Amino acid sequence: MEEQHPCLGLCFFNNQLFYAVNDPTSPQKLARIGCYDFNFDITETLLGNSEQHFRGIKQTIDQFKEEYEIRHLRILSLPTQECWTSVPKIVYDDSDEREKHINILMSGIDRKNIQPTWYTLSNQDYKFLLLRDNQSLEGFQKLAGNTSTTDLISDFEIGLRWIQHVNPGGSFMTICCYQNCISIASFILGKLRGATYITYDEVQDLPYLWLQHTQQLSWMGGLHEEIYVYGENAFQVIEILEPFWDDAGTITKMDTLKKIQIEADEQTYGFNLESAFPAIMLALDYN
Repeated sequence: MEEQHPCLGLCFFNNQLFYAVNDPTSPQKLARIGCYDFNFDITETLLGNSEQHFRGIKQTIDQFKEEYEIRHLRILSLPTQECWTSVPKIVYDDSDEREKHINILMSGIDRKNIQPTWYTLSNQDYKFLLLRDNQSLEGFQKLAGNTSTTDLISDFEIGLRWIQHVNPGGSFMTICCYQNCISIASFILGKLRGATYITYDEVQDLPYLWLQHTQQLSWMGGLHEEIYVYGENAFQVIEILEPFWDDAGTITKMDTLKKIQIEADEQTYGFNLESAFPAIMLALDYN
């Protein structure tokens, strides 16, 4: 029987690297959840601003890989470095139309550097399209080094992994909080309904921006039985946006192992567990 190796999940918020390592022998258990602080902005470094700082991040990840014999690495991508959109299925079905849409959305970027990925939506008349410029995310890929396999995972896919993890049924929304961005995704009966992200300069602008986006995306104002919030400054985002969310929905900040429905030997942590939530979901091996 082939030896099983753990998966490493990574996410970055400001100057903090959050990581999680699964236990290959137990699908609901993690061998480790941790946080590593740097004295610089990790995402800025990964986008190519400092080779010296990049080496420091990579050395840290290499230590994780060696300690836990990692063969599979999953990294949370940045919404602001991606393009998300819904398109009619008739566009998806026509290869020429698909390419026209991609060229319009990614104007000025060489097609060979564009990575399109299509997703099924709950509304079967549409498809959801994720577009990446591979050059802009090259730093994320370089972190893998000699790891056997590496996946970049978009934030809306965390909700898809949550479905695999707990099979919640019904409808729910996920909201990931970054320093100057929130990522929103909606799910119904185990399928993606829609996803978008909102960038902002001041967090106090979020109510206006939320209402503005809701006018264009009806699913944002739809019924959600559960609203899961995680990431950086999640408490502040909840405080500001709660009045604009469905009154019937239960708001859950993913800050305990019980809420995340996961087991780990350590029960308390010296960092905000809601910031490590994406890394935890990425470490779990449901593929």
